[in-house]
This record gives sequence, structure tokens and C-alpha cells, in this order.
Amino acid sequence: MAREKLPEIPADASKSWHAVIDRPNDLSRKVLKSGGVEPEKAFLAADAIVKQMTSEYIDKLAEDIQQMNVLAAKYRKDNSEETLDRLFRLIHNMRGQGATFGFPLITEIGRHFCRYVRERPKRKAVKPALVDQHLKAMHVVYNQSIKGSGDEISQAVVNALAEVVDRELA
Repeated sequence: MAREKLPEIPADASKSWHAVIDRPNDLSRKVLKSGGVEPEKAFLAADAIVKQMTSEYIDKLAEDIQQMNVLAAKYRKDNSEETLDRLFRLIHNMRGQGATFGFPLITEIGRHFCRYVRERPKRKAVKPALVDQHLKAMHVVYNQSIKGSGDEISQAVVNALAEVVDRELA
């Protein structure tokens, strides 16, 4: 495959050596200029969808917690990177959904777990006890249905996990 010859840089700096490509604005033909959905109605519809999904999320969270238990037990037995990766991906997804559906503690705990697994030096093995501490914290949030930021004890647990992860990564 031959390379295209680049244009010569003009000796006169006042002359431009770049090419301008005009692209048609097809978007203006696709977007209505008036009418369409009223923003207030769109927001109400979106809120209704989020409320419905929140009730579905509780069931999904139960499934995720169960799957998390299975993967954690498997990781304790085989210590394989593959199992750890599957656990990481599951908790990463839980973390991404938690705050959206009223469980920001799941998000925070998951964030610390994912940071620990992702940022640890490759020569340093993951400590199963630290994995278990994160999972136990998620169990408590789920079993006690702790929504929002939780109480002082919940915050202390999240902060303790963050501190341990910081120490492990230092």
C-alpha cells in the first residue's frame, strides 16, 4: 500500500497548507425543528422507568450476590486469575448500578474492590481475606437493605476498606 504524498509546506507562512473538507449537515434533516416530545413529559417517563427498574434491581442484586458467593468460593479454592477476573467484572457491574438504584454503598464498596484488584502490582497476590471483607460488606448492605449513604458504622466500614486498599497498593 503506497503512502499518500503529503503536501509541501509553503515557504510563505501566510499561506495555508491544510485542506478543508466540507461535510453535509445531515443531522439538521433528521431532527425536528419544532414539536416532538416535551422535556417535562420525557423526564416523567424516564423517572417512571427508573422506578420500575429499581424494583427489578433488588432481584438482580440478589442474583448478583449469589453469583458473587459462588465466584468467591471458587477463588478461595483455585486462586486463579480467571476466577478473579469474573468476580471483578461482576462487582464492577454491581458498582456501576448501585448508586443509580439507591445503593451507593454497593458502589463505594465495589469501587474499592475494583481498585484493589485492578491497581495492585502484578507481583503482589490478591489477599483472599481482603476480598472476603469487601464481599461481607456488600452482604450487609444487601441483607439490611441499606439505601443511601447508610449510618456512621456503614461509613466507617467503607472508609476502613478504602484505607486497607490504600495500604495494599502503596
